[in-house]
Amino acid sequence: MATYSEAKPAGRPTWIDLMTPDIDAARAFYHTVFGWEYDIGSPEFGGYTTARVGDLAAAGLAGPQPGTPPMPAAWSLYFATDNIEADVARAVELGAKVMYPAMTVGEFGSMATCEDPTGAAFSFWQAGQHVGTQITDEPGSAAWYELYSPDAKRARDFYMALLRATADPMPGDMEYYVLKHGETMFGGIMQIDPAWGGFAPQWTTYFTVTNTDAALAAITGNGGKALSNVDDSPFGRLAAVMDPGGATFKIIQPPAR
Repeated sequence: MATYSEAKPAGRPTWIDLMTPDIDAARAFYHTVFGWEYDIGSPEFGGYTTARVGDLAAAGLAGPQPGTPPMPAAWSLYFATDNIEADVARAVELGAKVMYPAMTVGEFGSMATCEDPTGAAFSFWQAGQHVGTQITDEPGSAAWYELYSPDAKRARDFYMALLRATADPMPGDMEYYVLKHGETMFGGIMQIDPAWGGFAPQWTTYFTVTNTDAALAAITGNGGKALSNVDDSPFGRLAAVMDPGGATFKIIQPPAR
């Protein structure tokens, strides 16, 4: 388990949130699956919901907002920044497109959303009072972040430059790169296989669970879907899933120590 009380270093994953068409149903689903409790924001902030593991913020949830077009259900990843305007400009110079320009979210911080040169959306978060996730690597919290890209090498070069990171190729047959700051690994980039069909470029979050099989049963028993078989990897027992609103994510049970 890792806990955080201060803003994370620039370039590191710092927050995740869910856009969902039915926030009440999403709250109920994730409470059952992960045991989340919630702090629900004021109408001024659209009822934005903070999901907690114990007393610590683990993720956000947001429903449709009045006057905005419908958006597909999805989990989003935010990278920490010390200067959001400069990092958005840097992303554009490196080939990204701005989807939502930098905006201040009260005293909590500032956010912006871009699309990388290979088509995947990502966001920046410059912390104010909201430092981002306060807990990771604990059941119900994020464990890993993985980009699926149609051009993994181009994505690798983009994120290395943007996040001032290095990238190590993973041994084996699949094309996979591990993003690092020094010796700290913080994300992966995987080449989309054309055999997967129309698989969209996207960042995917892995959530830690105590027991993958039990979590999968809770997911499928409460309106979610299994998108893969359960796989025993060197990193843990994992599965790809979809929530009832259509957002995809992965679950992973770490190896016994």
